[in-house]
Amino acid sequence: MDEDVERITGLLAPPLESAGFHLENVKAVAAGPRRTLTVVVDLDESSTDPMSMEKIAESTKIVGDTLDEVEIFRDKPYQLEVTSPGATRKLETPRHFRRVIGRRLDITTKKDTFKLDLAEVADTSISGTDPAKREARTIPLDDIRKAQVELKFR
Repeated sequence: MDEDVERITGLLAPPLESAGFHLENVKAVAAGPRRTLTVVVDLDESSTDPMSMEKIAESTKIVGDTLDEVEIFRDKPYQLEVTSPGATRKLETPRHFRRVIGRRLDITTKKDTFKLDLAEVADTSISGTDPAKREARTIPLDDIRKAQVELKFR
C-alpha cells in the first residue's frame, strides 16, 4: 500500500500546487471490506488565510478529477476524504509557521513555555513578540518542543 500512496502523492501534488494548494499528506487504509483514502490539503505558504469550505470543495474536485482514471485499492470501492490540517495541528516545519504569521502561538521549548505573536519565519528560526514581556524573541526551530496556534473563541 505504501507504493500506492507514493504514486497517488505524485499524481496529486502537481495539479494541487498549480491551483495554490499544498499536499500535506496522503493516507490509505484498508480494514476488511472498508477502504479509505485520506488526502490532507492546505493552502500554499504564501497565504495566511484559513482553509475555507470553498477551498476544501475546490481541492476535493481537483483530487476527485485526478483520481477518477487511476486504479486505487485494486479498483475496489473506497471512501475518499479530503480535509485540511485544522487549526489545532502541531506546527513543525517552516512552512507550517509561515501559514500562521500574524497569529498568537503557544510555544514550549526545551527551557520555557510562553506565547509569541509570530512576525517572521526563517529556515531555522521564528521571531515575534512575547506579549507578556512585550519584547522581541527569536527562537531556533530546533529548540521548539511544541507549537500551536492559540485558539480564540468569541
